[in-house]
Amino acid sequence: MDALLLAAGKGTRLRPLTLETPKCLLPLINDEPILKYWIDTLIEIGIDKICINVYWLKDKVIQYVNALDKKTRNKIVLHVEDYLEPVGEVLVKEMHWLSSPIMIVNSDTYVEKDQVKKFIWLAKDFYRSFLICLAIEKRDSVKGKGAIILNKEGVIINFVEKPDVNQPGHIWAGIMFMDASVLYCYEIKELMKKELARDILPDFKNRMIGLEVKGAIDIGDSLEVYRKAYRWFN
Repeated sequence: MDALLLAAGKGTRLRPLTLETPKCLLPLINDEPILKYWIDTLIEIGIDKICINVYWLKDKVIQYVNALDKKTRNKIVLHVEDYLEPVGEVLVKEMHWLSSPIMIVNSDTYVEKDQVKKFIWLAKDFYRSFLICLAIEKRDSVKGKGAIILNKEGVIINFVEKPDVNQPGHIWAGIMFMDASVLYCYEIKELMKKELARDILPDFKNRMIGLEVKGAIDIGDSLEVYRKAYRWFN
């Protein structure tokens, strides 16, 4: 199984920290960046190859990855972007080697390792029945987040983009399983324009299942969230 680790974003909500340091390299756990946490976690759970897309301050990310030990580095493929590519474009350019199912991870979302393993264990049972298995978390409030609507069986039937209502619900926890056949549901030129959360996921309503995890932290949400997480881990 292979993984796509999304690490290209500008991290505008974390400025000024991200003006000189890419978001994925901000120190988080024991002063190691969250990128290192995800690389180690993905390798530990048995991922064969990790594709990391890089754009913002990419030279620093490339330098960091190239300095990792050889055994780790040999499991990594860097997808270097000259502009901030839609996720669909990344998938098109790398689809020739990505095996099914593809695990996709937002590198700026922390999910505890045991919860990642729980998600993998559940997803391996469900992904043959559903094209996409989405890690979700229940929150006291989904205001300003992308709310996920489930039916009684846990099938995702709708998305509500950044609802302005202070009510409990589910949000995406930043990791997912996707059957490679999803990529062939689009014409290549169409897929290359599509973002993951905005375009691809809504296209597969009723063909996705939500699998609950706990304790996800979106460190890219704000400086306050990042600093609170940093204090917690250090």
